[in-house]
Amino acid sequence: MHLVAFGRNTSNCSIFGNMHRPVILSLASFFLLVLPFTKKGTSLPKNSKLNVLLRKLPKLEKNGKRVHYGSLSLEATRSLFESFADQYGKSYVSRAHKEKRFEIFRENLKQYDAKNAAEKGSAVYGIDKFSDWTYEEFKQKMARLNVKALKEGVSETYDDPSLENVRAPKNFDWREKGAVTPIKAQGSCGSCWAFSTVANLEGLYQIKYKTLETFSEQQLVDCDPKSDGCKGGFMEDAVNYIKDAGGLQLNATYPYVARDQTCRFDKNLAVLKVKKNVMLPPRKEKKMAAYLFKNGPISIALDSFGMWGYRGGIAHPSESGCSKDLKLADHGIAFVGYGVQVDKVQGKVKRTPFWIGKNSWGTQLCDKGYFYVYRGDNTCGVANLPSSAVLL
Repeated sequence: MHLVAFGRNTSNCSIFGNMHRPVILSLASFFLLVLPFTKKGTSLPKNSKLNVLLRKLPKLEKNGKRVHYGSLSLEATRSLFESFADQYGKSYVSRAHKEKRFEIFRENLKQYDAKNAAEKGSAVYGIDKFSDWTYEEFKQKMARLNVKALKEGVSETYDDPSLENVRAPKNFDWREKGAVTPIKAQGSCGSCWAFSTVANLEGLYQIKYKTLETFSEQQLVDCDPKSDGCKGGFMEDAVNYIKDAGGLQLNATYPYVARDQTCRFDKNLAVLKVKKNVMLPPRKEKKMAAYLFKNGPISIALDSFGMWGYRGGIAHPSESGCSKDLKLADHGIAFVGYGVQVDKVQGKVKRTPFWIGKNSWGTQLCDKGYFYVYRGDNTCGVANLPSSAVLL
């Protein structure tokens, strides 16, 4: 197997699923009997044995099985690409455009192999609907967190000593308490920061008022003066905007359209009111867990490279595979819970602590929309910028 480096441009831009230990599958056996009978350059019938096998690959990854794409021949890779394009309804404007996307697809398969080989946890990386995009294209559309705004932040740091004495359980999930709305999709708008903010607020509102409401990300995209709408923003700024503006509307009165619009906020329709935003002490994950248990979901920033191609399991990539550097944080999500996975490995008990991250890319991506990531060593920089609103 050929391992490739994690290559990417570092410019800044915009329960549980199947957690059993992964199995490495070689694809060579899949194609050994089928490919010799496939003529070069011909397409396969949708119900051919090869295409049926190809369509099973995403399910294998979803079930915690790592697929080694390096064992594929060029013909098999082309067939896999055709199956991918059919599954996700891809269309290309020309033969040259399709060939360009195929070459990107091939390179991404190498990245998935490298990420799977370097993974220290149980995460599986593989094909999803972005597999014909470069990572830079992916970032420009899906991960537009503006951490530069941190320099202008005005929020207080919340470092209450009493958090040290909070008797938080080993496993806790705000979804089970009814404080988390269903997974949402930001579309081709770099509004992850708005979705992270709203997930935090929806949880806090349900905990305080015992009613789960769906609030408006679009209001933040259109109206937060410190954000750049679909081109990026920051959770702290969004909360402070809500405080200054006089509240946040429901999605029903200010629906999400995944594009920039002129602000049309109506203070008379505001439902949620904010007192302030607080930044939790950085790189102190025990306090993060205590605060989450005591108060509700929290917003966090991270390096999205660890989520690129993620299909499930507990992600614990190497530093080269997902940076802890604050400057590389480019995506915002919300932590809605945490836990400890217990496995028996060679007769010994292995405990893996993790966070439950609510993402905003729809249910088809990540693990039904959630990102499970290792807890305790600031993986992907998740503990650099934890924050939360405080409601009036």
